[in-house]
Amino acid sequence: MTQVPPDPMTKTATPSSLDEVAARWALRVDAGALSVTEEAELNAWASADVRHAGAFARAMAANAYLDRAAALGALDADVAGEPTAPPAVSRRAWIGGAGGALAAALIGTVALSRRRPEARIDAPIGSQRRTALDDGSSVTLNTGAQIALAFAPVERRVRLLAGEVNFDVAKDRARPFVIEAGTTIVRVVGTSFIVRRERETVLVTVREGIVDVQRAARRHRLLAGDRLISSDGADRLDKLSSADVERAGLWQRGEIDLTGMTLDDAAREYARYSDRHILIADPAVGRLKVAGVYATSDPMGFARAAALAQGLTASDVQGGIRLAR
Repeated sequence: MTQVPPDPMTKTATPSSLDEVAARWALRVDAGALSVTEEAELNAWASADVRHAGAFARAMAANAYLDRAAALGALDADVAGEPTAPPAVSRRAWIGGAGGALAAALIGTVALSRRRPEARIDAPIGSQRRTALDDGSSVTLNTGAQIALAFAPVERRVRLLAGEVNFDVAKDRARPFVIEAGTTIVRVVGTSFIVRRERETVLVTVREGIVDVQRAARRHRLLAGDRLISSDGADRLDKLSSADVERAGLWQRGEIDLTGMTLDDAAREYARYSDRHILIADPAVGRLKVAGVYATSDPMGFARAAALAQGLTASDVQGGIRLAR
């Protein structure tokens, strides 16, 4: 890590040299890159001189302004429906200009006020969990899902650690809602959508509103009924019917739509909801297609229905349920 230079405030120091030091501190605070020792150094530096505190406040204000402008600029569409570009202004230029107007409001909370501890929410295997958030939004976690919340004055940030979550986001143009799912970033102001993370693949299904999704250099704007499947290799955008969108959220009622899946696919889906796995040894049986909506809590009920439809047997065995000819 690059060492922050010593305090440049001498009789011959210029305001710009102080602003550079403050800007470096602010960028590292934003990135969460400070060690405990460096946090103490920052506190000591900011407390040593009111000019230090003022410069750091301006730098933090610039970061907050530009982060908000980037997020809102990405969401404000022009008449043709294309995203508008964020303001063309650099952090360093803004620190020395209009940022002074916001500095006074930040001086009282100079040190690490934007770094908030994360709050964890998870759903046990085989169940769903709905939680209301402080901003008026709500999240519904599917089986085994885990998220971490870190809300701040300028944005509402959530990390999707695993699984599938339905987000009903309260509209707040001053605080964009940002979801990190690995390397995929989802940004919204207020809408309803589902995000599912499977290792390095992320699925985003929009129920209402507009959602921006970015992965590396790839960027997509999704509308209601759009579903994006994003992986490291490529993205696929599908347009779903209203019925398909409704089926995508059936798990919130404890149901699962397996229409069009193979038995192997269905077995993997049920493995998310229950430790009682569906076991298929014959590849030909695994390739058989299934259809219908089933209860997520009843793998045996599904296995028996599939066996009846396909001329198979479903039997209890050690470790799960066996489907075979």
